[in-house]
Amino acid sequence: MHESSARPSGGNGKAIVLGFLAMILGAALWAVITVVTAHEFSLVAIGVGALVGLTMFAARPSSTGIAVVAALFTVVGCALGEFLAIPAYVAHKAGASFSKVLSLEVHQPKLYFDSLDGKTYLFWAIGAVAAFSMVFRRIQAARASAPAPAPYGAAPQQPYAPQQPSAPAYPNPQQQYGPGPQQYGGQQQYGGQPGPGQQQYPPR
Repeated sequence: MHESSARPSGGNGKAIVLGFLAMILGAALWAVITVVTAHEFSLVAIGVGALVGLTMFAARPSSTGIAVVAALFTVVGCALGEFLAIPAYVAHKAGASFSKVLSLEVHQPKLYFDSLDGKTYLFWAIGAVAAFSMVFRRIQAARASAPAPAPYGAAPQQPYAPQQPSAPAYPNPQQQYGPGPQQYGGQQQYGGQPGPGQQQYPPR
């Protein structure tokens, strides 16, 4: 058996697809929360990381690189959420078109980067670590529960044949105990000489 066949199977491609969708959803939720509350909460970054991590966790990945992808998706989701939250909030307050404010932000990226500070990057990192930890623990648990690979070229072990129960060593019921019947002197074997007092047949 090859070593690759003994590795735990998982949905690595499925985890990437679901993680990407979770990233988009987290970014949209970031913008909606900012508009509804009229405040920017850096704690939302941890929520994005948890959303990405749990979604990719459910896909049962088996490669360690998927955990790194989860962390990257979290950072991108946080950055995208911040990028969408600014024009969404400005458009909501000023009554302007969201697309026009978004186009202005795209052409003047300095407006976006000026809105970021050290606390923002810190919570992005915390969210990324949370997503990485969730997916990585799932991968480690799957590998720990997988059977150990057999050496290459080793023949499978044959099951042992069940042992037949041995017959009890009971004495032969036909065996006679004690000394055999004694022959009394009056008996003669066929063809032997007649004993005293015995007559030979036929008589001479």
